[in-house]
Amino acid sequence: VKTTIKLALGATLILSFLPALNAQSKIGYVDSQKILGSLKETQTVQSTLQAEQEKMYKKLQYMQDSLQDAQEDYVKNIKDNALIKDGAKKAIEKGLEDLAYQLQMSQQKFQEDLQKLYQELMQPIFDKVKKAVDNVRKVEGMDFVLDGSSQIILAADTKYEVTQKVLDELVKMADQKDTSKKETKDKK
Repeated sequence: VKTTIKLALGATLILSFLPALNAQSKIGYVDSQKILGSLKETQTVQSTLQAEQEKMYKKLQYMQDSLQDAQEDYVKNIKDNALIKDGAKKAIEKGLEDLAYQLQMSQQKFQEDLQKLYQELMQPIFDKVKKAVDNVRKVEGMDFVLDGSSQIILAADTKYEVTQKVLDELVKMADQKDTSKKETKDKK
């Protein structure tokens, strides 16, 4: 009974603070997938990643084909050949295992390299979007801006959605950057 009373008292206390917290904090949200998807830079990164992925895939495919050919050759010409000593067969089997291991490690390195390249190419874009979100947050007097595309927000009034304002801010930032480049060029 005491535990139930403590829980009820705690819940009442928390609930009594919610209106005050809500009145003090203004929270907005954006659809980061929509923002990133609308940027030319993101599309360029996707093209670069796709080209790199295809290049790496060709290398991996060549390695995989070579391994498969070697394995088939072993089964066809060596495995049951009585003229080849067991020690030689074991050495060839070990070589095939090493090739399979190298292929597996290459696949893993390929994934890691691709992820690293993604991070390197996307980080400036993430930084730019974060700056635009922060600019909009300040202008709108918001304390927080959440990402609605991450499915953290289950329901919200669309009046708090600032995705379009962030997109507009990104355009404004790009225009300012272009203007300052032109002015620098004109001075030279």
